[in-house]
Amino acid sequence: MRSLILLYALTSLCEATTGTTNSPMVDPKDDVRNPLRYITSITLASVALALFAPTTLVMFFNIWRRGGKYMLCMAIGGACYSTGLALRYPLHSQPDSTGLYIGMYLLIILSPCAFIATIYMLLGRLARELRMGQYLLVNPTKLTKYFVISDISTFLIQSSGGGLLTSQSTSTINTGRIIFLMGLALQMISFAIFTLLFIDWAYKVRKHGQDEWLRDELTGKSWYKDWRALAAAMLISCIGILVRSTFRVIENAQGFEGHLATTESFFYCLDSLPLFIAIVVYLPFWPGNFISNDLPRGTGDEESHSATELKAGGAHDNPHTAVTRSGNLHP
Repeated sequence: MRSLILLYALTSLCEATTGTTNSPMVDPKDDVRNPLRYITSITLASVALALFAPTTLVMFFNIWRRGGKYMLCMAIGGACYSTGLALRYPLHSQPDSTGLYIGMYLLIILSPCAFIATIYMLLGRLARELRMGQYLLVNPTKLTKYFVISDISTFLIQSSGGGLLTSQSTSTINTGRIIFLMGLALQMISFAIFTLLFIDWAYKVRKHGQDEWLRDELTGKSWYKDWRALAAAMLISCIGILVRSTFRVIENAQGFEGHLATTESFFYCLDSLPLFIAIVVYLPFWPGNFISNDLPRGTGDEESHSATELKAGGAHDNPHTAVTRSGNLHP
């Protein structure tokens, strides 16, 4: 009788052990089939989606009603990020689904490239709108072009690295991780340089371009209609992007089984939250209210240089009329 009881106890123990091994929900940190090493939280995903999805919809509405077609890139990025968050719902019940994980990961990790591209476009446009392009270290039009090309390049590097991560070969996965990390690092460095250029430009406008710096204040506009409110929003957005970029670089440097990658709270606090702040900050200070949709290419440092030449006596033939480099007549 005792032998039967002991046999039954051993059988039950074996069944329990087998069940623990086969279920990805029991101990996800030790489940090699679960790439996240945790079970996604429905509550946290719902909160994040409730923030990103309405913000994205309002962006599309603002583009339609208040202008700012150049913000379309950010709105599309918000839609992609929201889709990535939505994929965390089925991933909760299917944590070992490689397809769901790859789709979710790539949408969330790559969509901020669209946010960054939009910020790159904003600075050049704002400088041309204010006729303050001469205070940028790079021509406003060229600045946008250079940094957008940089953003596209780092996007392609990250995409190629992400594609290799889907391989079944360990060596290929390691190569993909290195390429992906390189893309993230280059993107962070590029954006850090851009942020420094932006801060330098704002400082020079404040110091040397007092008329434009105080333009909206002197005309009696409310603080939230002052172009400097948009500049402050851009700075906040840059800080949010930099926080997220730094987190992603460190996370990927640790590897997919590192502490940052396998702890869900870090994802929401250091990725979702900074990115949400980086895009929602534009809603009360919508760029379309400050910057025209279509700016002439001659607006910016070209006209500023022309004005300098005129002051220096460059128009000797006719004291009343001069032709600037952009071809416009100034009486």
